[in-house]
Amino acid sequence: MAHANSLRRQLLKRLLWPLVIILLLGSVFAYVFALHTAVNTYDLGLLDDALDISKQIEVNQDRMSINLPAAARQMLRAKNEDRVSYAAWDASGQLFSGNPKLLMVDALAPDENHLFQDMVLDGEENRAMLLRGETEGHTYYIAVAQTVRGRNHLTGGIFASMLLPEALLALVSIAAILLGVRRGLTPVERLRDEITSRSSSDLRPVEESTAPAELAPIIHGINELLGNLAAAFAGHRRFIADAAHQLRTPLAALSSQIEVALEEPPADVKQLLRQLLATTQRTTHLANQLLSLARLEHTEQSMYEVAMVELQEVLLASAADFVTLGARKGVELDFELQPARVAGSPLMLRELLSNLLDNAVRYTSAGGRVQVSIQTIAQDVWLSVADNGPGVPEAELEKLGTPFHRLPSDQPEGCGLGLAIVREISRLHGAEIFFSRGADGGGLQVRIRFPAPLAAPATQQPLAH
Repeated sequence: MAHANSLRRQLLKRLLWPLVIILLLGSVFAYVFALHTAVNTYDLGLLDDALDISKQIEVNQDRMSINLPAAARQMLRAKNEDRVSYAAWDASGQLFSGNPKLLMVDALAPDENHLFQDMVLDGEENRAMLLRGETEGHTYYIAVAQTVRGRNHLTGGIFASMLLPEALLALVSIAAILLGVRRGLTPVERLRDEITSRSSSDLRPVEESTAPAELAPIIHGINELLGNLAAAFAGHRRFIADAAHQLRTPLAALSSQIEVALEEPPADVKQLLRQLLATTQRTTHLANQLLSLARLEHTEQSMYEVAMVELQEVLLASAADFVTLGARKGVELDFELQPARVAGSPLMLRELLSNLLDNAVRYTSAGGRVQVSIQTIAQDVWLSVADNGPGVPEAELEKLGTPFHRLPSDQPEGCGLGLAIVREISRLHGAEIFFSRGADGGGLQVRIRFPAPLAAPATQQPLAH
């Protein structure tokens, strides 16, 4: 049984209902045509009878009379299955032959010589005809009436002869519509079967070349979706492989340190614990960044809470820890901040700023400087974090932000995820990120342009953190 909102049901409804209406109208027109034909046929018969009777009128001593042969009188009494009656009278209304009840017929207009009308005679419907004529200077009127049983039978016969082919045509049309809709929807059903029969891992594109033009955009959209899913799954598999590789190294180092300590307990236990703590912290940092990146890569704008955020306040809250870290390392942090509001998630923006500051402080040597600025230019908010560390070769700038991408000179504790997290958070906020070398040709400058917020966005479904 077709679903109430199925395409098949909609097509049949739009095709069969007009066909039914056309057939009904055709039946009405066929009946009207059959009735008109039968009436015209019988009216001509009545006119012939009246003319035949008029030929039998005689005038004797200024009096008119009709001398009908016996055969003619018998024919008038019963014509086929109908009863025929007549009447003849002069201009003064004096009946000189026939049935006086026919004097009830309507009078002729001055410019008319004959007319046809329906009347009831002896309780039965009749079709009557009135004829005016003149013979030997005398005007006469002849009325002929006939019951309509034969006319009705003729009408029914004509209507039936027209309705039977129309009914056959209707059946053929309905069968053609049903078959046409069924075959016309075959490509849709074939597409449905091909998609439903696939496994969740089968992301091959659907064949487009043999599809009807109406389905081509749908199939193209499905193929684009399958391509995006395939790319996402491939990226997910690469991410898992890279994450496993990244986690395997510190965990192996931690395991080796513990095994060595068990075989040869060191004299300086505190030194061993400091080494184990450093390895554990690096592993924890890596695991946290892996989880953050995995969550961000599967997040869209509609999945997190959006509010108007004062970027300066979020930055100052994030920078407190890194000012202390920079002081211990001998790295100076300079801030040039302007009040600026952006539309976004406070938690995500704080994570973005933490990763930028961590990356800058981590790769800047003692005596170096990190410059942080927030500016509003042409209503867009620009966030800039620049350091004077070892910098990045020009050819490597476009690769920054790729997960697990590390430069050969990276410090051992780096895992290549910080800037990837920054790029993903920027994407979720509709912001653009730019990587460049510092003003003096050294170090790295990261600039993020947040679009001007037109209005405070409506609160959306919060993302679980």
